[in-house]
Parts: sequence; structure tokens; C-alpha cells
Amino acid sequence: MNTALDAGAAVYVAMAVTLSVWVGIFVYLWRIDTQARALKRELEREDRREQPAAPRSTVTRVREGEPVEK
Repeated sequence: MNTALDAGAAVYVAMAVTLSVWVGIFVYLWRIDTQARALKRELEREDRREQPAAPRSTVTRVREGEPVEK
């Protein structure tokens, strides 16, 4: 007699495989959710940061023949 192929043992093997697949799916979705939350928090932090003002400069027109100061 081969107990590995017995009807009672086959049910337990099928249940173990099914449970393993469901646990794997659950862990995968949990990790994706954790990463998505971390990305959302990072984007919210970036939005809250005060954006520095752009540097301001002035442009002056120089006429021909006039010396240009540096």
C-alpha cells in the first residue's frame, strides 16, 4: 500500500497546497500595499515641502561702445 496516494492523504496534500497558494497571494498583496503606502507618504511629504523660489536676476541693456562691468 502506498499511503502517499491514499484518498485521505491526497485531501490533506491538496489543502496544504491550496493554503500555501493563498498565503503567498496574501503576503504578495500585503507587500504591494505597504510599498504603495510608503510611496504615497513620500509624495505627500514632497507636496508639503516649501518649494524654494526661483533665483531672480536682472537684465540690463548695454549700448555699443560702453564698457561692461563684471
